[in-house]
Amino acid sequence: MNISLTMNTKPLFITEAVNKLLTQSDVPATLTIDQCAIALAMSMTSFRRKLSKEETTFKLIQHKFLNELCVHALLTKNISVNALVLKLGYSERATFERAFRSKFGITPKQFRELSLVGNNNSNQQSLSDIAKHLPPLPDSCQQLLSEKDKHSFDVQQVIVIVAKDAIFTGRLMGLASKAIYGKTPNNIQEAISRNLGINTVVNLAVIYSVKDALALHVDQGIINQCTDAFITAPKFFQLIRKSAGIDVKFDIAIIEQVLVFALLGLLLLCHKDAEKHQLIVHSLQGIDDLHLLNNHIFDVMDISIFGASSLMLSLWHIDASVIKQLNHLDKVTKQQTKANRRDELLLFMLSCLYALATGRTDHSDLLEKAELLNLDGFAEVKAQLFSES
Repeated sequence: MNISLTMNTKPLFITEAVNKLLTQSDVPATLTIDQCAIALAMSMTSFRRKLSKEETTFKLIQHKFLNELCVHALLTKNISVNALVLKLGYSERATFERAFRSKFGITPKQFRELSLVGNNNSNQQSLSDIAKHLPPLPDSCQQLLSEKDKHSFDVQQVIVIVAKDAIFTGRLMGLASKAIYGKTPNNIQEAISRNLGINTVVNLAVIYSVKDALALHVDQGIINQCTDAFITAPKFFQLIRKSAGIDVKFDIAIIEQVLVFALLGLLLLCHKDAEKHQLIVHSLQGIDDLHLLNNHIFDVMDISIFGASSLMLSLWHIDASVIKQLNHLDKVTKQQTKANRRDELLLFMLSCLYALATGRTDHSDLLEKAELLNLDGFAEVKAQLFSES
């Protein structure tokens, strides 16, 4: 099996070529890196080097391909479960079904049935109605959002606003006292000025408000883990900038908001009144890769995680630049536009936060991707990030 690296005179990326080989293979799970290199008429050294330039490895490509094949096959019915079992490299159907049930919490058949609930139009209308009927943001949160862009907005003004909300004050003190934020603050002024920062406090106000608004409508475990990840995002971003050797200049305030809010749509999608919420809950349990989950949700609901997040944020009049960034990331993940290094770094950070939100313990793919992105200090950052979970 040989593949030319040109298609209609257009150069074929190695990643794309490997995916084509996997697609053509009867049993893609058994395809080896040596077979790929031979099929592409390349030496192993050259093959690995070219993959590295595309910031990936054969193992990552194959793992992602098999995961997508499994989920997509169950959603589309284009392939029988028995045929899927063979392609995924399982010796028998029972072994595959046990592995699937262990990961997703339901059988492949149940997963397929849940995907058939509702339709794209009713799903989107359902989400829109839920978002529109969420309780208004608390007064303290609304005041912080309305004042944050004024020149007079400073620590003292934030303290005055926050002081009116005893619960929010307690949450800020509790968060600022975590080891990852350094020295424990003695009071709310130290918590805001030294440990957290003004922008972070404003973003946290929104997250805590959403958590309270959805407390009775989203599974408690999901809402707690997700919001814990969201409120950790600002500190994670700071650690990445300081320790991991990022060579791209970011608009820090905007990107912090993107990291805090980008995955907020997960909570809307898991709302108990959403037509496909059971499918999303089980998908969240079983799918480790954010890119795959995002595409999977778009396939079954015609709206992505980023789209659901934008829906919520637009109703609260959050900075339009944040929504613009989310729309751009949406296009990147749908391959409607090419990702630059800045996009790759941002999506990588979101993948880390997704791993934190789902509570997974295997982070080997994140470490491998960090190495490909030349984030030399990521292992140390990862240790701090996941020790807080």
